[in-house]
Amino acid sequence: MCRSTARSSRSTTNIEPTLRLIQFSDTHLLARPQDALRGVRTLQSLQACVGRARDWHFPADALLLSGDLVQDEPAGYAALRAVVGALGVPVLVIPGNHDLPDRLQQTLAGPPFQVGGSFQLGRWLVVLLSSWYAGSAGGEGQLGGDELARLDALLRQHAPHPAFVCLHHPAIAMDSAGIDALGLTDGDALLHVLNRHDCVRGVAWGHAHQALDLYRGAQRFMCAPSTCVQFRPRAPRIEVDARPPGYRVIDLHADGSLASEVVWLEGYA
Repeated sequence: MCRSTARSSRSTTNIEPTLRLIQFSDTHLLARPQDALRGVRTLQSLQACVGRARDWHFPADALLLSGDLVQDEPAGYAALRAVVGALGVPVLVIPGNHDLPDRLQQTLAGPPFQVGGSFQLGRWLVVLLSSWYAGSAGGEGQLGGDELARLDALLRQHAPHPAFVCLHHPAIAMDSAGIDALGLTDGDALLHVLNRHDCVRGVAWGHAHQALDLYRGAQRFMCAPSTCVQFRPRAPRIEVDARPPGYRVIDLHADGSLASEVVWLEGYA
């Protein structure tokens, strides 16, 4: 399913405007507002990230919530709806391994939320992939043949216009042994599909609780940090990092290029 949004006031030198996507990932909301994950109250840290984005980076054309929205506790979805549902922009949602897709669908049904599918932003097609599968709460992800075939068909239909692909699990290895052990079981198959389509300009994910930004050929691969706890990059095992909560801002230009930055809430206690 594809939908369109109104154009924002930001513009490039082209007639068509730049469109802004703000990515929040790995919010890990819990059943009670005062509950904490690894010492961080996840609802408060999400509220702080959303507040910073609203003050510094709005207007936005859509939000991307890239998985692990709750920490296995479905009561957290109601809090998520309360925090982002009234911002006046579409909210694109992907489940992560800690999510409960049935409860996610029930709680976040209807506008401004869209769970999965695809979404049209100007000339850009944003494809939302689900790497959740039953029994994946341990950490691994898998797209599967049907999801990969859907991606391939969407990209073929959309070419030559630019496309942006989003999922929860890392699309490539991140040189972090602990995280890479909990990645996509069919990551090579995903890259095989992406290699066939020049229209793919960017790929974004979460899951790793750290930032990454690199190019693989002409395609830009980006990981967003968590809105709560970070893990140390390039560590042999999963270790908590001292970095603060963060999120990613992605600007999709009319000429098919993109710009992106990670925003850290420096000084957040």
